[in-house]
Amino acid sequence: MQPLDIQIKGRQLEILPEWREKIAEELAGVQKHAYDPILHARVEIIATRHHRQGAFEIHLVTTMAGDTITVTRQGEQVLPLIVEAFNVLDRRLREHSQVRQQKVKVHEELARQGRIVRVFPDEDYGFLEGAQGLEVYFHANALKKGHFANLTPGMKVEF
Repeated sequence: MQPLDIQIKGRQLEILPEWREKIAEELAGVQKHAYDPILHARVEIIATRHHRQGAFEIHLVTTMAGDTITVTRQGEQVLPLIVEAFNVLDRRLREHSQVRQQKVKVHEELARQGRIVRVFPDEDYGFLEGAQGLEVYFHANALKKGHFANLTPGMKVEF
């Protein structure tokens, strides 16, 4: 297996050594389920001030040849949040591998439908979930019709 490029960053906090160890351990585990080797992984842990969603947010971005999988999770404690985020990444890598190995047939009209999962109106971006359960990033400038301010979580969209 080729070497993996890993970036671990903290925003508004210092990354603790035990977090780095847990990230490396979890990443080694999910690489087993990737049909295409993971070329790059970026992990960002953010200390937030939002009490409803949790005190921390984790962003995982993994890049494989020709595809990128993104996972975002929020919670109160960092270590359980790391485990949860990597469990979601593992599930998505398994689904991605099945699609790449053509074990799952995706109908074209279903592949272009999804629902909005999260919207960040102050920063003009959001995430939607596609037919295969993969989270897709979108920016306000990418909208063909409608207004970004009118988007709400759960809304069905075509992309």
